[in-house]
Amino acid sequence: MPWIITFIVSWIIFFLLVDWRYIKYTVWGGLLALSFQLVVDEIAIGLNLYDFSNVVIKIFNSSLFFTFGAPFCIGVLYAQTYPRNNILRFINVIVLTALFFVMEYSLVHIGVLKYLHWHYLYSLIIDVAALLALGNLITIFKLSPGMRREK
Repeated sequence: MPWIITFIVSWIIFFLLVDWRYIKYTVWGGLLALSFQLVVDEIAIGLNLYDFSNVVIKIFNSSLFFTFGAPFCIGVLYAQTYPRNNILRFINVIVLTALFFVMEYSLVHIGVLKYLHWHYLYSLIIDVAALLALGNLITIFKLSPGMRREK
């Protein structure tokens, strides 16, 4: 049930904040983010670093509800709000990393995410790296509305 709650909360936030005018571009940010999450989780679970429990529907070794919840929604919103200013980009990464940390801490505390050979610090490093990589792809492919000149 926690995976479904995470999914629902993510989509509520998504619907409150999404700008539908740019979804045809920013949806790619969500697809890239969920791809990153699936690859990281597949490798980590395969290496017995952590494990998920009470997964309702699996996609690879991850929860479908988690994958199409937080990573997808945050990826789209990240692309929609990606700033041009480097300082604001850094702040954006720090804020999103903190939000992911709170969510991950909650999932560990509830017991549906179990660390076997993992630590929160590793997640912080992975989250920062993934957000920086996603930001670079947003810039390269001009997925952010601020990088496009719509007529």
